[in-house]
Amino acid sequence: MRASAAGLVLAALLAAPLVAAAQLGLAPETAALAAWLGFADAVDAVGWVLVPQLVLAVGVFGLALRRSVFALGGLPSSATPGWLDPAVESALLLGMLGTLSGMVRGFVGLSPDEIEPGPLVHALGLALRSSFVGFGIALVGVWLKERGPVEGAPA
Repeated sequence: MRASAAGLVLAALLAAPLVAAAQLGLAPETAALAAWLGFADAVDAVGWVLVPQLVLAVGVFGLALRRSVFALGGLPSSATPGWLDPAVESALLLGMLGTLSGMVRGFVGLSPDEIEPGPLVHALGLALRSSFVGFGIALVGVWLKERGPVEGAPA
């Protein structure tokens, strides 16, 4: 009975974006196109590191969702997977790499005579988004790591 409650919670979470799109009157192809354009804009704004960061986010946030659903259903949670530590470290490093890459992109080709504060501050703000995403993923990962036994660790 508890497993079915966890399944219902998970199904509701997965269906929420579809229900929201239907309530807004968006056709499925329009919603898919808007999602793709939003993704392309995000990659353009943050840089190429967003793609591996999204892969890490899916894994880390998926684990958090799984643990939350199990807790709501009163089911025991499994051990923390061994990939979580490298995922946390990679999220942090990708965030810093994206920020450095964005800063280089913001300063390339500028001479001291051409520096305008507005566009430069905008470029640096975009560059910092990469670190923001990386730190957010890592924060959830560290929280998950501290909440359960690590797979393969001595009891």
